[in-house]
Amino acid sequence: MANNLNQSQFVEDEIDLKEIIKVIFKSKKLIILTTLIFILASIIYSLSLKSSFETSAKFEIGHFVLPDGSFELIEQPSSLVSHFKIQMIKNPSVFNPNILIETLEGKIINLKTTSSSGEQNENLLTEIINYAYERHSNLADLINIQKTDKLSSELDSIESQISHITQKNQAQISNIENEIVFLKKNKQIELEGRILQLKSDLPVLDSEIMQLNQAVVDDSNNLNSLKGTSLGLERAASSPTLEQIISSYKSRITVISREKNRYISEINTLTQQLDSIEKDSWHYDEMFLLGQDDEMFLLDEKKRVLENSSQISQNLFTLNMAKKTLEEELLRLTNQNVIQTSPVGVIETKNVKPKTQFIISLGIILGFITSILLVFIINFVKSYKESEA
Repeated sequence: MANNLNQSQFVEDEIDLKEIIKVIFKSKKLIILTTLIFILASIIYSLSLKSSFETSAKFEIGHFVLPDGSFELIEQPSSLVSHFKIQMIKNPSVFNPNILIETLEGKIINLKTTSSSGEQNENLLTEIINYAYERHSNLADLINIQKTDKLSSELDSIESQISHITQKNQAQISNIENEIVFLKKNKQIELEGRILQLKSDLPVLDSEIMQLNQAVVDDSNNLNSLKGTSLGLERAASSPTLEQIISSYKSRITVISREKNRYISEINTLTQQLDSIEKDSWHYDEMFLLGQDDEMFLLDEKKRVLENSSQISQNLFTLNMAKKTLEEELLRLTNQNVIQTSPVGVIETKNVKPKTQFIISLGIILGFITSILLVFIINFVKSYKESEA
């Protein structure tokens, strides 16, 4: 029984397929007419389309040539592309949103646009390239100014440090020199006072020596006149003899003479030291002979330490080397070679014709499918009416 059912279903399917082919064949005029209408419409549509032009242009982003021979782009391609896209949103009348922007080789920008006017495309791309050139020229100047300002600021800072260290050192030396001058002035006054005192004491010593010499002469004469007399014997027995007195006078003269010579020697020494101080050729060993000049010695030693300080010299040397390096960088920056943004090759424009064959083929397919649908719809409506009747 199952075989009978399958055979019956096959017969029905075969009858239906034959009916379909039969219906299509009967409606061949409608199918051909509908298809022809679609073909005609597609031909008219393709003929109505105007020719379009595709224009492309390339430009290379400018760069700085670094001292080691490498280069630094004025602007990264991704940043420039983002800038263009923002401008397309803000100024669509200037930056056509239909422009395709691509990055090539990390430094080349490829521009492409399509419209009905090749001249319009070329003008648009030329305007964009000029815009990029102006933008990068301004950026290059701005970058140079920023780098110059930074180097100048660092250079000013180093010069300020050098000036501060130098002035501080000179101020300390100047203060020490003023203290030394003050101490030397006091020493001069002290020496001059001492010399004046010694010179004023010399006449007193000379007068005392003169008086003693006169007493020696007088007593010697008296001694000579009393020798051999009874008065001389009586005096010699009751008091020191004239010989003893004369001997004491001579001893006193010797002491005073030595003191005088010491005064004269000291005056000479002090005079030499005073001359040395006035001529600034004094020596500490001579000054120490006068005693208690430790402060002046320490000040002068401190002055020499400041003048010959290795730490200060090292700091100044380091700062001067850094200053020289910055000056060289500033000079290189001033003379730095800048390669400006420029087109790569020429602007190319090609004619993009309408796809007529594709449009007509699509019209044939759509016409045939539409005609088949119409046939089925008409046949369905006809069958439905017959069944209702």
